[in-house]
Amino acid sequence: MTSSVGEVQHSAILSGLFDAVITTDHHHRILVFNQAAERLFRIDGACIIGTSLHEFIPFLHNEASPETAVRADGETFFAEISRSEVTVAGERLLTLVVRDVSEQQQAEQTLRDSEERFRTTFDQAAVGIAHIQLDGHWLSVNNKLCEIVGYSPAELVELTFQDITHPDDLEADLALVGQLLRGEIRTYSLQKRYLRKGGEQIWINLTVALVHAGDGSPRYFISVIEDISDIKAAEAALRAARDELESRVEERTAELQSLSLQLQLQVTELERRNAESKLLGELSEMLQACVSIKEAQDVVAHHASRLFPFAAGALYAFGPSKNMLEEAVTWNGVINASPLFTPVECWGLRRGRAFVSAAASGLHCAHVADDHPTLCVPLLAQSETVGLFHLVSVDGRPFLDHTQRLAQMVAETVALAFMNLRLKETLRQQSIRDALTGLFNRRYLEQTFERELHRATRYSHPIGIVMLDVDHFKRFNDTYGHEAGDTLLQELGSVLRTSIRGEDVACRYGGEEFALLLPGANLEQTLKRAEAVRQAVEQMQVTSRGQRLGTVTLSLGVAAFPQHAGTLSDLLRAADFALYRAKQEGRNRTLAATAP
Repeated sequence: MTSSVGEVQHSAILSGLFDAVITTDHHHRILVFNQAAERLFRIDGACIIGTSLHEFIPFLHNEASPETAVRADGETFFAEISRSEVTVAGERLLTLVVRDVSEQQQAEQTLRDSEERFRTTFDQAAVGIAHIQLDGHWLSVNNKLCEIVGYSPAELVELTFQDITHPDDLEADLALVGQLLRGEIRTYSLQKRYLRKGGEQIWINLTVALVHAGDGSPRYFISVIEDISDIKAAEAALRAARDELESRVEERTAELQSLSLQLQLQVTELERRNAESKLLGELSEMLQACVSIKEAQDVVAHHASRLFPFAAGALYAFGPSKNMLEEAVTWNGVINASPLFTPVECWGLRRGRAFVSAAASGLHCAHVADDHPTLCVPLLAQSETVGLFHLVSVDGRPFLDHTQRLAQMVAETVALAFMNLRLKETLRQQSIRDALTGLFNRRYLEQTFERELHRATRYSHPIGIVMLDVDHFKRFNDTYGHEAGDTLLQELGSVLRTSIRGEDVACRYGGEEFALLLPGANLEQTLKRAEAVRQAVEQMQVTSRGQRLGTVTLSLGVAAFPQHAGTLSDLLRAADFALYRAKQEGRNRTLAATAP
């Protein structure tokens, strides 16, 4: 009697597990195959008891790494396998816990690809870029920096920035580093000298920003290094010429004035470039810290208004249809252009590169309504166009080459940031969504219930829970095939999404079983909504490969907080018992849980 009860309890535990559990003897013949394993390998467990484990897991290794597993229909997938061995009554048994990690492997590969693209951009930049530890050691350096200082990457990471900084410039640099670490400044720019590998001195323009961890603590520095030796040499030559001219003021006054003017223009240009480099570094840092596209768009508008003070501008993004661009944000006044247009109306988007229009004559984009000079730069990342960076000269001045290059740098930075944000959002959705139905998964249901339980407890509000199961789903699969079964589940997911309120949560609980979370709904209201879902599904028309499939019905069990239980597991159990009774009483019906 005790042994029978224990076996029933053990079977119930295995049946309720979300992960697949398989137990074999020492010859790898299958002894136990729980329901989760049946769903994972798409086969009835009763059919394979006694068969070899190697039909499903051809190569079983001892190390805990993803294995290749095979479903009953021949489909292979990556599986995470935990194994344990026990000896019972003198017989050695092997128990495996198997989990499908195919989507995780794919997401990790996508992330590795994104990191590789970032590394390519990093290595091919036209200026030196480096990540530096807080103690001054180089973490990573690009090819341009190695070219500037004459060290290989392997040699450079063994040094600190202090090692290659000219001794006369080190104190000023360290003082600015201290201000950065204390939070007194956010970035700094400095002209100083480096000592190349052979001892040669070179002048560089250094722009430094500090990257912080999530808790606000400093992690590492980002430095942008530009070789300005030629500019410094020119300045030295001009100073020498000026000293000579001062000794011959009377006869060479005109020449001295000309050289002074050239020097002033170069200094002004240098200051402007320094300011732009600082703003570009700040823009890149802020975009890396953004958590949404809308937040990133506001950051772009704020910095673009300072980088291009003489121009009004707008950032356009593709709408949900992917064939129209919508105005996302503007800066420096209102631009006289359409807020909504197609890609063919912009020469820049059609050509896949920046397009400049003149003031009065020549080509103009169709989405621009006036004759002011305009600049359209497509936002390109990973061979995909994600939007448009648009500038309009307010005072009529043309867009010079330098301004065009600056706009191109801004567009590249923005496009890469937008693509990374989209990738992060995709990964987040994959972690909480069921891939087949598009509904939330069990993990999201558990997280949401905890949040709603706190709110319901605080304000004395009810919560409704509905468990529903497709009647005779296995027979449906056997009759019409697994592809038709998937189509049925997808159609059911669509019906569930349109049958609930915005604050309700519909999730795929497992296999053909689904759950609904209805915040604020008491038992009576939950029963009515569940019955409405049942009726909607009964009227649902499902077709696969042009064939109209049979009528689909549901059995539903309903429970409510706090009437039936105070935790999610207990509520689900109560609703599941009601669902079981609905099955027992003939299916295609909705029943409420009994009072505890």
